[in-house]
Amino acid sequence: MNLKEQMALDVQNVFMNPLEFAEIHTVTTFTDEATQKGRKDRQLLMIVEKFTLDGKPIQSADGVSAHNAIIHIDPLTLAYTPRYDQSFYLDFLQYTVKGVSNDTGILKIVLQANGAR
Repeated sequence: MNLKEQMALDVQNVFMNPLEFAEIHTVTTFTDEATQKGRKDRQLLMIVEKFTLDGKPIQSADGVSAHNAIIHIDPLTLAYTPRYDQSFYLDFLQYTVKGVSNDTGILKIVLQANGAR
């Protein structure tokens, strides 16, 4: 097995494993974004880092508002690659995509809450 194959296995068996790092979060998509018709909520495994407006990490807790977030998700699980400045709905909150990259088989999506600096 080469390094690339081993890293792909690690993505599934370690990083996207709910017993290790991943957690279940809800991603909402619409067939028509403008009218928000055709709503589909999907429960997906991912790693989410949340930050306050001044860039400090916060712990996930009910009632705590994150202004920025970074999502790490298997691109096959998400099934599409978001584009820059697109709306992205995570756990029923609306964010704007500020960056997307594929880091060694894991899709990294940088999000900013609407109205945040």
